[in-house]
Amino acid sequence: MNASKSIIIVGAGHMGSAIALGLKRSSPHFSITVVEHDVTCWSSVTSAGICILETMPELKKIEALILAIPPQTFLKHSKHFVKIQNYAGLIISVMAGITISELMRTLNTTQVCRAMPNVPCTLVEGMTVFCCATPTTKENHALAQSLFSGLGKWLFVKDEKLLDGATALVGGGPAYVAYFAASLLEYARTAGFNEASASYMVIQLLRGTTVMLEQSGETPVNLCQKVMTAKGTTEQAIKLFDDKQLRSIIVDGLNQACLRSKALAERI
Repeated sequence: MNASKSIIIVGAGHMGSAIALGLKRSSPHFSITVVEHDVTCWSSVTSAGICILETMPELKKIEALILAIPPQTFLKHSKHFVKIQNYAGLIISVMAGITISELMRTLNTTQVCRAMPNVPCTLVEGMTVFCCATPTTKENHALAQSLFSGLGKWLFVKDEKLLDGATALVGGGPAYVAYFAASLLEYARTAGFNEASASYMVIQLLRGTTVMLEQSGETPVNLCQKVMTAKGTTEQAIKLFDDKQLRSIIVDGLNQACLRSKALAERI
C-alpha cells in the first residue's frame, strides 16, 4: 500500500487509542485523525503527534471511519454525528455486540465491517477478528485487511456470530493473560524475589512459552506434558489446577464474556 489512506477514529479510549498508535507506528501511509469530545482522553494520542478533534470533520476524502466508542453510547453518537449518515466510505465498528445489520440500518450504509481487535495493536502485535457486510466492495474489504495487517495479525470470518466469541477471547485475552501473570508475580514475591527480578522472570516465561507454541507446532496440552515429569514438581501444581477445575473456570469466564457481548446488542 503506497497511497496515503485517510482514517478517522471515533473514540480515544483504550481501544481507539491503541488502534491510532498502532497504525501510526506501522506505516507512514496512514493519515490518522481521532475524534474525542472528552479532552481528558487526549494525552496518549496527542503525545504521539496524532491529530485529535472534539467534533467530526468533513468525511468526503476519508477512506475509512473506525467507531471505537462504548456500544452503550452508539445510538447517542449516531444521532449527534450527522455527518456519518450516508457516508460513502468504509465504516469499521470495534464496538462489542452491535451487529452488522444494526450498523447498516442506523448509519444508512452497506459498507460496514465489524471487527474485534485487542490492545496489543498499540505495538503492532494485535490480533483482530473481522467480518464484513455482504455488500461490502472488494476494495473496502482489501482496505479493512490492510488496516488490520498494520495492527498485527488478523482473521477474517464469514459467520458474524463468531464475533461475540472473538470479543470474549481476543478482546479480553490480554486481560486474562495479564491476570495469570499477576498470579505468577505474586508467587515470585512470596518466594523471596524482589519486584524487578519477579517481573523479569515472568515476562520472559510468557514470551518464551509463546515462541515455543508458535514455532514448535505443539498443542498447549502437549507442551504442558513435556514440561512435567512423573511425580515431579510441575505435576503437583498441574494436579492441583485440575482438582480445582481451573481450566473449566477459565472457559466459564469466557462464556460469560461472550454472553455479555450478546446482551449489549439486545440493549441497544
